[in-house]
Amino acid sequence: MRLSALCLFGTLLALPSLSWTAANSGEGDLLGDNGFVPCTATLRPERVCGEGQDENTCPYLFSLPPLTVHLPKQLSELEKIMEDLQKLKDNVDQLRKMCADCTVSKSERECGGQGEKECEKLTEGADRQRDEKNWMNERGLERLNDCGTDRVEVEKTIEGDGDTKTENRTTLEEKERKKWEAERQITISRRDCSDLLLRGETKSGVYLVTPDIQGRSFPVFCDMELVGGGWTLIQRRQDGSVSFNRSWAEYRSGFGELDGGEFWLGNDMIHLLTRDRDMVLRVELEDFDGVKEHAQYEHFRVASGRLRYRLTVGGYSGRAGDALRFNKMYDHNNRAFTTPDKDHDRYPSGNCGAYYSSGWWFDACMAANLNGKYYVDKYRGIRDGIFWGTWRNISTEYYPTNYRQSFKSVRMMIRPKGFSP
Repeated sequence: MRLSALCLFGTLLALPSLSWTAANSGEGDLLGDNGFVPCTATLRPERVCGEGQDENTCPYLFSLPPLTVHLPKQLSELEKIMEDLQKLKDNVDQLRKMCADCTVSKSERECGGQGEKECEKLTEGADRQRDEKNWMNERGLERLNDCGTDRVEVEKTIEGDGDTKTENRTTLEEKERKKWEAERQITISRRDCSDLLLRGETKSGVYLVTPDIQGRSFPVFCDMELVGGGWTLIQRRQDGSVSFNRSWAEYRSGFGELDGGEFWLGNDMIHLLTRDRDMVLRVELEDFDGVKEHAQYEHFRVASGRLRYRLTVGGYSGRAGDALRFNKMYDHNNRAFTTPDKDHDRYPSGNCGAYYSSGWWFDACMAANLNGKYYVDKYRGIRDGIFWGTWRNISTEYYPTNYRQSFKSVRMMIRPKGFSP
């Protein structure tokens, strides 16, 4: 019975042993159409059954003759196609690597393994030096062209040998060069209010500064009296006359009244002022009880708009408390700027800028917000007013039903680190 079943099984395996072969016409034909027949299978015991072993458990060996499988001739090119695909993949990988190398190799060589922030600053410094060099060359050519006619007239009136003419021409060119360098020095020495103070401007007020010689000048308010003077104000709050519930574009370009009013200088301008110089941030606060305190940070920098005006701040000193670096949960350092219409904060359930009606370097959400709503005296409800989380008696304001501390005046100002008038 077992032998009959195995024979039947072998026959069934042999019957479908049809395959494809390539005909002269290029079309695949069944082997049966070309005279091929099923192969012969043999079934025999693998070995002699031992004594007492049941015949049904004695193993059998099923043998088939060598088989040849015929496939369409087009499949012979499959291996070549796979090789070409692999070569194409290798070329693409190599091009990607070359592209990555060409964009970062220069900055890596200049940075020399420094950190991300130092590398970014070094790159911006190199760009500034290149721009300054181009500006000098263009300005030099312009000045030389302007004085070209005068130089020709002077040479015509000079009498004497060739050495005398050359000497006079050199003297004239030297005077023009010194005049041009003096003009350039005037321009680049007005980078912020500290440069103006060193140039003899001792009265507080609005001045033009040019932190980038390739960029435009813009007005700022300078405090020339506080703690040695030379402070460039970037924000002022004093009476609630200006709303700070503004859009991303408005915070970028700035708003308000510089000369005596409330204002935000503008993120683009703050970036330019802090890009190439190590700046100190000083925050002056006064509440409605007449208490005045300050917080000073030895490191302050605002990145470009491409980096969402990311804040770098640290090195606290003062009596107002370190609200900008409050704790791990509320740390405004390395935070992008957020506005009601641009959410870049770390709060997962909403937009801190929209909730607190202001633009700021929110975390999730805040331990400080100097751009909050201006309230006259204390208020209740959502803490959407001007806020400094380390101010006195702040712990009594935990519940929403409690009164919130408000501030009468706030000023944010910057000055180069180590400045001495």
